[in-house]
Parts: sequence; C-alpha cells; structure tokens
Amino acid sequence: MERTYYQRGERRTLEEVEGIIPVRSAGSSAVRHALGTEVGADELGLPGESVEAFRRADWHFVRSTPETSRFPGGRAGEGPVQEAGKLVRRRDGRVAIVTRRLVVQLQEDIPEDEADGVLADLNLELVGRLRFAPNLFEVDATAYPDALEASVALHDEPRVKIAEPSFQEHIPGRAAPTDPRYGEQWQWSNTGQSGGTPGADVSAEAAWGTTRGAGVRVAVIDNGFLVTHEDLRGGVLATSGSFVASAPGPASRPQFVPGAIAMPVTDHGTFCAGLVGARQGNDRGGSGAAPECGLMLLACLPDQVGDQATLARAVAYAADPSLEVPGAGPAQGADVLVCSLGPNVAVWDLAIALDLALSYALRRGRNGAGMAVFWAASNGKNVDVLLDQVVSHPDVIAVVRSTHDDLEDHAARGPEVELIAPGVNVLSTGGDGGYRPATGTSYAAPCAAGCAALALAVNPRLTRDELRTIMRGTADKIGGVPYDATGHNEDYGFGRVNAAAAVQAAEQLLPATVRRMS
Repeated sequence: MERTYYQRGERRTLEEVEGIIPVRSAGSSAVRHALGTEVGADELGLPGESVEAFRRADWHFVRSTPETSRFPGGRAGEGPVQEAGKLVRRRDGRVAIVTRRLVVQLQEDIPEDEADGVLADLNLELVGRLRFAPNLFEVDATAYPDALEASVALHDEPRVKIAEPSFQEHIPGRAAPTDPRYGEQWQWSNTGQSGGTPGADVSAEAAWGTTRGAGVRVAVIDNGFLVTHEDLRGGVLATSGSFVASAPGPASRPQFVPGAIAMPVTDHGTFCAGLVGARQGNDRGGSGAAPECGLMLLACLPDQVGDQATLARAVAYAADPSLEVPGAGPAQGADVLVCSLGPNVAVWDLAIALDLALSYALRRGRNGAGMAVFWAASNGKNVDVLLDQVVSHPDVIAVVRSTHDDLEDHAARGPEVELIAPGVNVLSTGGDGGYRPATGTSYAAPCAAGCAALALAVNPRLTRDELRTIMRGTADKIGGVPYDATGHNEDYGFGRVNAAAAVQAAEQLLPATVRRMS
C-alpha cells in the first residue's frame, strides 16, 4: 500500500508492507509466545545481517494476526510487547519501521515558553527537545495512527515548519570485512612492504616531524568502542559517551550517558578510532594519523538500529556538549568530526534533524569557526554518491578509499566525492583488544580526519572552510586519471590526502610573527 509523508519539506511516497508487524519486545521468545512465529529474512527481502541487527535492538517482525490488532497505532498493550510499528519500504529499497515518533519544528517566531503549549494543542506528546535548531522537538503523535499520517496532517498547519517521521532503520558501519590480512600500516608510510607502490600513502611520517595532533579534539561517531584498548585509552576524552536506551515503552528516547560507563564495544568503531588517534611510541600495536589528539568517542544507534534524530544529537553534541550535558559548553566540543556509519548501497535519505545538526556543527562548532565533518562514502563500484544525501550534504567532506597502489577501490563516485585516502587492508585497533587489517571506506574517512587534525594542530586559527580548502588543495592527484579545471575527478575527488603538505600549507597561513615563534 502506497503511503505519503514529508521529508525536509518535500513530499515523498513509500510502500507500507502489509501483513507484517514490527514489534519491540523483551526478546524473541516472548514475541513467539505472545504473537507467533517471526518472519524470516528471506520473506522480508532483507539481508540476514539487517534482520539480526533489528533483533539485537529488540525489534521483531511477525505476521499480522487478530492478536496484533491490539496495537493499532504503534502503542503496545500489556504483555511482553513494548511497542509496535509499521514496516515500510522506502524509495531506496531499504526497509524501516514507522511508529508515532516524529521530528517537528515549530515556526521560529513562536516563543520558546509557548512551544510546549502549541505541541499539546496539536496533540503532540513531547519526548525531547533538540537544541541544535530553534523550536525543534522529538514528539509522539498520539492523536494519529502513525507518524506518516501525522506528517501529512501537520504539513499545512501554519504553526509547524517541519513535521517528519523518525524512521527506525538499520545503519551499519561502512566496512568490507572479507579482504585479506596485511601486517603493516602502509597507509602512513608505504615503502612497498605490502607489495604496493612506494609513496602511495598520506605522508604522515613527514607531518609527524612537525606535529602529532596535540591540542586537537576529534569526535568519532560509531556504534561503540573499546575505550580500554591499550592503544586508545590514553587519548579518550571525558566528553566521550553513549546514547543508550531509556526505560522501555513507546515513549522511550535514547539518553546520553557521559564517559565510558555505558559504552558498548564494537570492532568497527574501535578500528576507526585507532586510525584517528591510536597512541604512538608506547610499544603497543601501531599508530593513528594524529597520535596525540584527544578522542571524543560517541556511541549511538546501538547494534546499528535507530533513527537519524539520535545520530543528529551526536553530531550536535560533538559541536556543543552543553546540548546534552548541563554545565558543559562549546569550548569542550570537538574540532573535527568523523563518522563511518551508513547503508552500503549508497542510497540514503537525509532526515531534517541530521540536516540541521550538520548545519549547526558548521555554524556553532569551534566557537563559530566551524567543525570539519568527514564521512565515509558508500562502498560499491560505480554507485552514485549523490544518491546518498548524508554524505553528499554540502557541509560534509565525503571520503572514498584507495589501495596501496594509489588506485580507487570500489566506492561511490560523483561530483561530491571530495577526498580519497587509504582504506584497503589498513591495520588498526580491534574490538577484541588486538590489532587487525581491514578494508572499507569506513577506514579511509578517519584516516583523512586524522590528517586534517594534524593541519589544525599547527594552525588552530583555521576556519572549517579554510581547513577544507587546504585538504583539497594539498591532495595528490593520483590514479593516472584526468582531473577537471577545478582539480576534481569523480572517482578520486580532489586527490589522495597528503598530511605533510596540508600541515605545511596550514603553517603558511599563520601570521609571520607566529611562525617565527613556533
């Protein structure tokens, strides 16, 4: 059945999958007892890893029966079921779960002290305020069958600027785990040790002669981290934290827990963090690109399932921790952000909450200088980067992956590909406490972000736009392919990151008196 809704103010359509009900419960055995057998991955038309991810997040898919009629509007009845929704297939072919949760922005001329009353008048139950944009809220549409219908009904309401469903979706890490093992970190200094081309690296060793990133804070957003890893713990900042599920029930909203107390552990996030800031000179494993930077590790979307509103909160928190932690402030925010989450099919619709959070990070990050945001583009040969509205966002630096021979490797392509960096058989920290090589654009993005942190360390005065220009302008034109008049190629972006050249260019923008002192 075709359904209509609005996303970022545009009318969209999707298909509601009839006969299958997503329910959130205490566990699959309880679901089977109450509602019958779950529907398998084949019948759903989903990869097994996606179904398993939803299950780990306590979402299960069951056939519609008279029992499920007890949950007509996404509200759970008594028993093991905490919440129910509707299964939808979006225009990109991916499935998601719709409940009554929306992100709503009221018109900016409505005073803040009147906003709660307006929401109540609109039969919207306040779940939480999103403080990175004016009058922006997470709400439950209690008077509507689901968020899709509420989105349409509220679209023409004069007091509402945006009313967008908050989809529960599977947002995995962008990694390709089947590549062979190599034992050296050729990405920092390639001498041909892995059989590749000498010099096909980011020139990190030359950059380390000037700086190792001290004083720069890099936020890494992922599903979890081993914060006690021997090669990471020395760099983990107190502003790290995780978004964890609150009390069960349909009105639940992930709560931010500062520090490492509730931090989940994942291999993917730990690997990415190591590429940014694994410690150097400690007789442990390898090194990150910026081995003396501070690591703000932010875990969200536990087990890869959640909504973009939570991802948006993590982005905004990185720019200004006071949005989640009273008493904190923008001065404790990150200088650079990197995220390697996203579906591995290149098609990803951008929700209004994440759009606004990215814009907020640009405006408010680093006390107005702007926070550089790096994001891993999709893995997959010849996929159009523009189909991924997150990574092609104008405030995002999209990164693809290169091999040890300085060649692009099966990643998204197009006009918004900005940089390429090593991401094939690169060695980093593992979630088991050890080290391993892996492949994916997931790992090219933190490599590039760590190199940007080196440039920012020698010149903290750089604005986000100046840093972005430096990273583009100093990139090496690799691949033996033509670059257009602007210096861009759709597979290689503006070229492979060169940390040493970026550090030198950043230094040259310092006033002469400061350069002499340093």
